[in-house]
Amino acid sequence: MQFAFPTNLNLGPESSEGFHPELLRGLTHKLNNLLAVIQGFSSLVLMNEDLDPGVLENVQHIREASVNVSSLSERIRSAGGCAKVSLQPINAGDFLAAIEGSVREPFTKAGVPLEVEVQPGLPSILVDPTKFKDIIIELLKNAAEAAQKGGGRALLKVCGPGVITPAEQRRVDILVSNTGSQIPADKLQDIFRPFQGSKNSNHLGLGLTIAAMLSHQMSLQLGVGSENNTTTFWLSCPIA
Repeated sequence: MQFAFPTNLNLGPESSEGFHPELLRGLTHKLNNLLAVIQGFSSLVLMNEDLDPGVLENVQHIREASVNVSSLSERIRSAGGCAKVSLQPINAGDFLAAIEGSVREPFTKAGVPLEVEVQPGLPSILVDPTKFKDIIIELLKNAAEAAQKGGGRALLKVCGPGVITPAEQRRVDILVSNTGSQIPADKLQDIFRPFQGSKNSNHLGLGLTIAAMLSHQMSLQLGVGSENNTTTFWLSCPIA
């Protein structure tokens, strides 16, 4: 299987340091301050029990929209490579076992079978646990939705050095695969680009962009391949 990597995002040192990330962090911070005012005052208005039903509904929409924009603001910051990461050594197998509920949740909701294979005795990898979880869950959600559409299955596989990548490269490899879908070869390179998703308007098309940016910030390699009605995301993590 040939894998495509998010090279079209022009990832480099500037994705975590430099003028543009600093500007983006500052702008989202200012935006969140303004949204907090809207949320606070709309909440106060909603406490009035004598509100006209029409006014009540409109204010509820205003507050809901401001909350959604706050969430979008945080996702934009991550997609822009501005997330703060704090690296520490973890065992991928133990970590996945600790978040098993979150791992299986997308598949339970979608009614998609999920098989998990974790090689025992894995060495530790150096990641930010919270951001690492964000990447894993995003890949799993993507697999669950794709498998549901095509009536497929999913697999989460974690391997130590020498199984997928050569042992001398000292990497732990994580594969998230689903059957029932295939991405055209000419679309693979765009899969990590923002706002390129084929889902409905409730999806922002930022999930895989964020996964690529967070992977880059933690020196992980993220790629995607698709053939024979199977799509696989490959997350390769250097040993701590």
